[in-house]
Amino acid sequence: MWIITTHKISHDTMATEIISHYSIEKPAISFIRHNENLTYQVVDESTGQKYLLRIHKAAFASMTGIQHTRPALEAEMNLLHELRATSPLRVQIPVRNTLDDWVTVCLDETGEEICCTVLEWIEGRDIKQGEHLTTAQIHDLGVQLQILHQYGRRPTGAPEPQVGSLKSESGQQMNDREQHADKAIISEMYTDSDNPTLKQTEVRPAYGSIKENLVMLEQLEEGVRRGIFTPEDFDLIRETFENINRQLETYPHNAETWGVIHGDITRGNLLVTDQGISMIDFCLYGYGYYLFDAGGAATIFNREERGVFLSGYTEQTGPLTKRDIRLIEGFMLIFTFGYFAFQMENESRYEWMKERMPLICSKFCKPYVQNESIFYEL
Repeated sequence: MWIITTHKISHDTMATEIISHYSIEKPAISFIRHNENLTYQVVDESTGQKYLLRIHKAAFASMTGIQHTRPALEAEMNLLHELRATSPLRVQIPVRNTLDDWVTVCLDETGEEICCTVLEWIEGRDIKQGEHLTTAQIHDLGVQLQILHQYGRRPTGAPEPQVGSLKSESGQQMNDREQHADKAIISEMYTDSDNPTLKQTEVRPAYGSIKENLVMLEQLEEGVRRGIFTPEDFDLIRETFENINRQLETYPHNAETWGVIHGDITRGNLLVTDQGISMIDFCLYGYGYYLFDAGGAATIFNREERGVFLSGYTEQTGPLTKRDIRLIEGFMLIFTFGYFAFQMENESRYEWMKERMPLICSKFCKPYVQNESIFYEL
């Protein structure tokens, strides 16, 4: 593992230094964005091969989490490697440095450890603002998401992944949650004790459980103290979370319902490629109810498209129950609230949040706690 010491050098200089520890003969580096990570496109001018360099240093403290630690990043890179080798998913390919490590580590002038990773670039394009995906693309995304969720259901003794060939992200800033606020057959079951995905939340983030929901609720309460949300709106938010958590108290928590999830299915994390839609940016991948992922993905689509998405997602597993749909609706709300919590340290978003939160509470939270369906409304 490479340890690079930096002394108040610029981000661009840091990127150049980091990429020198990879087998890229003639790298040309260009800045993409700085959000939850600092990202660069790297082109090997000797071969034309493209890469994505991620420096895992968030722009705001509220964006920093367990996912930026070395063990978590090693887990992410291993997951991508296994998914590419053992499934038809079109995911990014992780690249090892010259010491054969997935993660390159540098120390800044304060001694803080900053982890960095490199992925091969997937050729494709972002989904344009206002663009509607085709019925086939929407259905395909549902199928792909279910394939990802099958990964957590693999029985003990499933074949180990074989090393596969490596092929080639796009830098569109994640913004479709704010736009949204504006307007494979199941493998044989095995016991929870045999399921490794139920034991990994110390390494990767967890989503949608009672514990995580209570943590998010505390983060949102900070918005009241900062004058972003009204006490009245927060009371309704609290009632919404309590409603969802009561459902989770009796909802099954086992390998069939909980496991590896992407955690951040947004338009900004999808690419249109010649082979179809690709899920990218597994930076926030973790463990949670599969329905949390499905609920987050459903918020991408309008009411006419959501049925198509669910038809793809349930193609090999059978239709969801009324109980499942009710919980998906709750997760759609939590997924939406997650963006507000994520941006709590970003003062430039405060006015936007002040404007949107009352609409979310009145149009969606209120009917939800009154047991009205919001799946095709939110």
